[in-house]
Amino acid sequence: MDRFLTQKLMSAYFLYECGRAMYFVLITWFLYQWTDNALYTGLLVSFGFVPGLFSNLIFGVIIDRGNRKRLAGIAGLLSACCLLGLWSTFFFGWMHLWIFISSHMIMQTLGSLFRPSLQALVAEVYPKESLPRIFSWSNTATITGSLTGASSGGLLAGLVTMNVSIAIVLFLYTAGWIAVTRLAYQPLYERGLRPPSSFLNELKGGFIYVHANRMLYGLFVMTMIGQLTFHTTLGFLSVYTSEHLQQDAFVYGLLDSVFSIGGITAGVLGTWWWSTFRNRLGIMSLLLMAAGLLIVVWTQQVWVSFIGFFLIGLSTSFVRALLQSIQQMVTDADFHGRMSSLRMLCNQTSVVVTGPIFGLIAEGYGVRYVFLMLGIPVVFGIVWSVIQSKHPAFLEITAKQSA
Repeated sequence: MDRFLTQKLMSAYFLYECGRAMYFVLITWFLYQWTDNALYTGLLVSFGFVPGLFSNLIFGVIIDRGNRKRLAGIAGLLSACCLLGLWSTFFFGWMHLWIFISSHMIMQTLGSLFRPSLQALVAEVYPKESLPRIFSWSNTATITGSLTGASSGGLLAGLVTMNVSIAIVLFLYTAGWIAVTRLAYQPLYERGLRPPSSFLNELKGGFIYVHANRMLYGLFVMTMIGQLTFHTTLGFLSVYTSEHLQQDAFVYGLLDSVFSIGGITAGVLGTWWWSTFRNRLGIMSLLLMAAGLLIVVWTQQVWVSFIGFFLIGLSTSFVRALLQSIQQMVTDADFHGRMSSLRMLCNQTSVVVTGPIFGLIAEGYGVRYVFLMLGIPVVFGIVWSVIQSKHPAFLEITAKQSA
């Protein structure tokens, strides 16, 4: 295992996620305080993923055909350019709702290229038996960055102007892009593997591959539930803090930090969780998720809500990191990019569909009902994970001691 590659890769994950979390805390807090309407928060979360419904299919093929380091670098650089434009709107006083939503759509779309590119790069350069460990480490680096960015964003929201805050976010994204450009990486096709000749055939081949390996359907469903809960929690956390708990931006940053600490804990405990629960790891993770959601729904005490958001952060990270590792382990190397992008397509479709609905629920009935509604797919996921746990291939993969 290349120690220097791993260090640079973890730095790229950390810096990118630190900037992303800080940006999201700042923009969602500002938007709700500016509009005082939770529907717009739902629209921001939903519309951010709309381009991904189309781009993910294309990105998956591009990632499998191209230089994954270069693609991640392009996504990082363009994200920094988008942030420069967003900074200009605050600096010159050009604020408008649809400018924020459009910028967020661009940022999320570029993230849909950045993350699968690095995930496919990891799956390409590391031995298969090391993937659970590397994905757990990358998840820890990502969540640590999220913790740092979220807590800093909460402080910045109450201390400095938005144009200063966005300038700091821009610096973090630029540093993350530089970290990606310094990765020592040679794509497979430059080592003699002939690249695919037909884009459309490769696109169709991804769907054929999924249908031929049907356990992937179950993995996509499980990660979709984890990502839906993750993104909805992050999106409506500002509304929950302001409306339900009636607290300020500092408490918002603390809650986001506790959520991230749950994710860090999942990264540290990931291998233990895998080896302890094996084929039941999905079941136990979703039970924790359900417990966290119930606490968030029924409490108005800040310290109790910390426990709920910690459990949600812990459980969603278990689902996202460990089941993603299983997906990569059962996927042939030629399909890593397409399978990562198809997984993200499922994840983002769920957020696009539910975002406006959750926004209307939060505005009409109260934000705690959003978290109550999230319990429906989680319960479905528990049932699904019980069925999935008996699949022979799932049993074989989760029984591996190397996790």
